[in-house]
Amino acid sequence: MPKASLVSNTSPLLYLGRIGYLNLLPGLFETVLVPKQVALELDAGRLIRRDTIDPRSLDWIRLVAVPQSELDTLPENWLGLGEQAVIAYARKHRHATVALDDLQARLFARSLGLIVVGIVGILLRAKQANLVPAVHPLLDALHREGFYLHDAVHAEALRLAGEV
Repeated sequence: MPKASLVSNTSPLLYLGRIGYLNLLPGLFETVLVPKQVALELDAGRLIRRDTIDPRSLDWIRLVAVPQSELDTLPENWLGLGEQAVIAYARKHRHATVALDDLQARLFARSLGLIVVGIVGILLRAKQANLVPAVHPLLDALHREGFYLHDAVHAEALRLAGEV
């Protein structure tokens, strides 16, 4: 099965970078695309925490422009600019999966017919592809870095990973 392209929002890049597993993305996806709006959000994050990734420094990430005219085609919503850019880009380029963790953004993207994956889904795919031996320690590492995951989602991820 050929690998799809991924259009990523801030949180998957931020948190996978913080736990040292950003390299899963090029192993799972043919191309990793990052809207310039998301790169700017990560730039702002580096003002607070210097270890925040810079997608421009990774040769396997392709920055993409998402003009305001594309953002304006989205139905009315309350999402952040990075989330809107990810969704607008994927909506125009239907071959791409979107990486979003925010529930509202995920629901909005799905309502537009987009394929959505979050950090948990990326970790499950990585285990299935034998890129990681277990999901549980990575979920724990994400939690230590401040990534919130509802207890029911955590339990379901472990069940799907075969780790309970």
